[in-house]
Amino acid sequence: MSLQAKRFRNFARLVTRSAIAALACTTVAQAQGIADFYRGKTVSVVVGYAPGGGYDIYSRLLARHLSAHIPGKPTVIVQNMPGAAGVVASNYVYAVAPKDGTVIAAVDQNIPMFQLLGGKGVQYDIAKVAWLGSIASSNGIAMSWHTTNVTSINDVKAHEVSIGTTGSNDDAYVYAKALNALVGTQFKIIQGYSGTSSVNIAMENGEVQAMGRSSYYGFASQRPDWLRDKKINILVQIGLQKQPELGDIPLFVDLVQGAEEKQIASLVSMPTSIGYSHWLSPDAPADRVRALQDAYAETLGDPELLAEAKQQGIEIRPKIASQMRDLVKAGADTPAPVRAKAAAILGWN
Repeated sequence: MSLQAKRFRNFARLVTRSAIAALACTTVAQAQGIADFYRGKTVSVVVGYAPGGGYDIYSRLLARHLSAHIPGKPTVIVQNMPGAAGVVASNYVYAVAPKDGTVIAAVDQNIPMFQLLGGKGVQYDIAKVAWLGSIASSNGIAMSWHTTNVTSINDVKAHEVSIGTTGSNDDAYVYAKALNALVGTQFKIIQGYSGTSSVNIAMENGEVQAMGRSSYYGFASQRPDWLRDKKINILVQIGLQKQPELGDIPLFVDLVQGAEEKQIASLVSMPTSIGYSHWLSPDAPADRVRALQDAYAETLGDPELLAEAKQQGIEIRPKIASQMRDLVKAGADTPAPVRAKAAAILGWN
């Protein structure tokens, strides 16, 4: 090897070592900067419903363990902001709240579809949000109270059945509208409840005969006694495929006839794969987004969180940020005529 070649090789090694050292220093500095920012801060998880429902339960579980995995160990709290089934909270996190990585959205799984189908009052762009991931997802369900004469979906096709909802884009509303249009049910939608807990009470008291839940897992963790004591009849499950825990309960898409109608049913069922998810404003600094994405993933694998979840009967089936982006993109790729018809059924256009 010539002297010139040796010199070049030694120079290349020196440059490589220097680059590695510089990268390491940068990484350490960035981590220290993240820790310095979050130390002494409060991170808010903004839940789009009143306390007591599935979104609230899952977010409070997350909040109890997330701090330990964020550099600087900030205080993590839950802030309930009910209104328009998550639209109020979504708009707040996206457009109003501090965009410094201290405010996290925990909103209805229909929020992406609501915007996609032209829902009114939207101030967010779900394609731009910084996803952290999802704690769990499972099929949605529609159910009736045991004292009613409603025991199957066929009963809802035979006569009118009242169903309680919070607003025009919560899961119960979406399920009822879609089932009425595509299956021929006769759900009478009663709006205006503040959250899942208030609809629970309304159904127990006979104000409404039925309700819908975005997630079987969320329902099972919140009201295991209703399942154990056979207080409810599950009428239909909403998802892209049947869920083993729900046995022979009919799947919405299987009840629908016609190719285009099945596409609409699949689009309406897509949010059940999003589940109990969390995101940040797109204006949050990229390094803090990455730090929170890492902390989120670590938290959902934390033995202490998993032990608490098991004790409370809460299922953990996490998804990472990239999976959430893919789900939203799949919905956006639905043909425009199908989206327009779905929006018309839901009254969102």
